[in-house]
Amino acid sequence: MKMTLLCLLNTCLMATGQMLFKVGSGGKELHGVVDIIRLFFTPVVLVALCLYAATTGLWLYILSRMPISHAYPIQALAFPLVLLASMVFFHEQISVTKWIGIAVIVCGVFIATRG
Repeated sequence: MKMTLLCLLNTCLMATGQMLFKVGSGGKELHGVVDIIRLFFTPVVLVALCLYAATTGLWLYILSRMPISHAYPIQALAFPLVLLASMVFFHEQISVTKWIGIAVIVCGVFIATRG
């Protein structure tokens, strides 16, 4: 149970990192590699990168203690989390097909982690 909760935490942190990447890149004109490298050093993107580094460390800890066949499906929950957060924070419209996809992912994770 503890490891499953850590997997969920890791997934939430990954989704948060994606949202920070969106905030950090929003409104920026990226015309090449130099612009992308500069973007790495903006405060929001730096926080996102640090968060990703932390989630990588947490992921390694999780994988050292549980089968990847159980842990990895939980990471799929990042997709529904990001879609929901994009709706709340960026006022993006979520289509019916995306809602159906979210339901399929959640059901799939539930099924995959039961056995």
